[in-house]
Amino acid sequence: MQQEVRALASCSRWGARVARVAVLLCVTVFGVGQAGDTKASDALELTLEDAVGFALARNRGFLKRREDRAVQQLNLEIAEDRWAPRVSLSSNARRDRDASGGTGGAGMTIMVPATGGRLALNWDESLSDSSGDTRSRSLGFTQPLLKGGPASADHAIRRARLGEQGNILGLRGAAAALISETIGQYRALIRAARQVEIAETALRRAQEQLARTRALIEVGRVARREAVRSEATIANRELALVTARNALDTANLALVDHLAFEEAVRIRPLASLTVERREVDHASVLADALRLRPDYRQAQLNVETARIALEAARNNLLPDLSLQFNMSRTDHRQADMGAGIDRSVMLNATIPLNDRQAEVALVGARLGLRQAERDLTGLRASIDIAVRRAVTDVTVNLRRTDLAREARALAESNLEIEKGKFNEGLASSAEVATAEDNLVQAEEAEVNAINTYLAALTQLDQVSGRTLARWDVELETP
Repeated sequence: MQQEVRALASCSRWGARVARVAVLLCVTVFGVGQAGDTKASDALELTLEDAVGFALARNRGFLKRREDRAVQQLNLEIAEDRWAPRVSLSSNARRDRDASGGTGGAGMTIMVPATGGRLALNWDESLSDSSGDTRSRSLGFTQPLLKGGPASADHAIRRARLGEQGNILGLRGAAAALISETIGQYRALIRAARQVEIAETALRRAQEQLARTRALIEVGRVARREAVRSEATIANRELALVTARNALDTANLALVDHLAFEEAVRIRPLASLTVERREVDHASVLADALRLRPDYRQAQLNVETARIALEAARNNLLPDLSLQFNMSRTDHRQADMGAGIDRSVMLNATIPLNDRQAEVALVGARLGLRQAERDLTGLRASIDIAVRRAVTDVTVNLRRTDLAREARALAESNLEIEKGKFNEGLASSAEVATAEDNLVQAEEAEVNAINTYLAALTQLDQVSGRTLARWDVELETP
């Protein structure tokens, strides 16, 4: 649980909520009851910010992505250890009938980052009763001049670092997608709860209409058949209420599973579906998308990786030419033998004559670079289209919410008119029921319009790459 609280605390907007969220987590872990049996007073109240925090701290798929980062970081460390000094030790001992002795040695290899050269230091010592003791030390340096030389010394590390940046971008993309999914499921629960309220209100109005109808029947102002129509309306309203409650349970369980709660708790969202008006501009949204979107930045990294691969393929076509310098000293501890120092400088060359695998690798690297550049260009065009569509959706769906609100207000007025006409004997219960149906449909249409508009805003954030920034989520940056 401490890890969950720390994960929530990593988002600056949620810092003040950590204590309350921790209490909610305790309630969740120790159980609040089953979703179908939990009373409203026992429901787990969540704001949208709390739901997003729970998802980042508890969602199973995202937790796996975060745990994989440890292995990915270790792989980068191993790749960067290419330039770290490597030390080795060796020893042995022997004894036979004529003599006894032993040998020991140590060695160290250092790779030179700037040139790709290799410096080797070795020390060996031999102890023997029969032939005397000897000690030898050697220093060797090998510098590739063409293949594997300075131009290609850091290819592996550069690729590893680009791969690590890609891993970070993948984590950020997964976090943004998780937030968007959490927002959608949370609002789906709000919409389902609102539809239950609409169904309950419609049932209550139908019951009140039946009571009025029976009262008018008693005084002889309407026919008894009007009561049958009102009773049929009540039956339809009860059926709609059962369906709405089942949809609410389904949405609740989906959110519970998404947040990885141990118990099927009843969640009561504290937020409501309200219209959040936002000015959107295609140019600024596109600029943010090309700067922030993880997939576009990953495509740019793919181009850089392909360029490095092409450099390496070209380098592999070069002859293997290297300059080698060796110096060694051997000391003999016998009185009649002294020390000897050997020095040598060599130029080694290896030229393959019929190895065409390097040519195949070069052709593949060229194709890989062209494909990576083509993918980047195509992705940019796709992002531009997606941004235009997202901006249009926000504008259109905002207008839909205004129209849906006006339609709902008119439906309410029409229902009141039909009720007044019914009380005056100028309308039938069927006409009142029709007006009631129209109001229910208008209320549901308004809820759906608002939810669609809010979903369009969420999609706009996702398309533009602003999701993490909008929710103040702090993750690694490449």
